[in-house]
Amino acid sequence: MGVANAQKYTISKHAAMRIRTRFNIVPTRVKTWVNRFLTAATFFQTCNESEGGKREVYKKDDVLMVLDVEQFIVVTAYQYNPFDKTSGLSDDMKKLLRPSLKRIIGQQHINLRDKLDGLMLDLQLNYQSFQTHPQSMTDLQKYLATIAEINKQIADSQALIENVHNLIK
Repeated sequence: MGVANAQKYTISKHAAMRIRTRFNIVPTRVKTWVNRFLTAATFFQTCNESEGGKREVYKKDDVLMVLDVEQFIVVTAYQYNPFDKTSGLSDDMKKLLRPSLKRIIGQQHINLRDKLDGLMLDLQLNYQSFQTHPQSMTDLQKYLATIAEINKQIADSQALIENVHNLIK
């Protein structure tokens, strides 16, 4: 985890200004803040080639940072919130992020399927137990709790997918 060659990066004036204003970092702490980010960030997205060199976006918590990975320059940083349609991302940036967001949607489908596989087995076992002991409140409660968990997982997954779809429209 972390950005390769993190110690080589310099901070552009634009990035320093954006970090100070967007994240309320005092000028004397910007370098430390960036260094912490670079050592803990994970790769998020490759940007199209630009006149300044190859750029990649890295993510840590709710922060995205654009790096020129050929010249080792921090280009800019901004807040990341995939559920906020007014995240301030330009159409160009949304276009760059769209493939990653589509992968997130695909992965969410897989995650839901995997969770439902286990929950459906639990549901079947709890129903069999309830069928065997129809007077048991404990068995009924386990059965109903499993149904509630299935509904919750589906609703949470659909909400995430809808929010991501709204972001990349």
